[in-house]
Amino acid sequence: MKLAKTDLELIKFAESVAKDNSDLFYSNNLYMGCALLAKSGKIYKGVNLKSSHSVCAEQIALGQALACGEREFDTIVSVKLEADGTSHVVSPCGLCRYIFDKAGFDINFIVADIKKDKLAKVNIAELLPYPYKRKEDIEKTLKKKPKTAK
Repeated sequence: MKLAKTDLELIKFAESVAKDNSDLFYSNNLYMGCALLAKSGKIYKGVNLKSSHSVCAEQIALGQALACGEREFDTIVSVKLEADGTSHVVSPCGLCRYIFDKAGFDINFIVADIKKDKLAKVNIAELLPYPYKRKEDIEKTLKKKPKTAK
């Protein structure tokens, strides 16, 4: 999918999250910011927590959104802030891809190619094309009716 103006704004938001809120003490020079756009129009932010048990910025943003009652999502993007102050979009790790897929969310990710010079918006199904799913997981996902945020 081609990036829309709202996608570019979401990238800028994630960049500001990384600059303003990354865990500077525990991050070991890995400053990440994430912006998660819910279908309600609200944006949830996350930062990575790098310690002996790391937690990705995407997982923090998802937890915040779920805690606020969101169950339907549009787009998510993560940005890495470099030591020189520059930043760039990064693709989600394998665990984050698995978490979003396993939960059954139909969500788009803004990702960068390996050279970090091209951005794309792709659905979770494209990021994890052949996921492992047990029969009961598939049935549960098909029957799931998302809650609406209050």
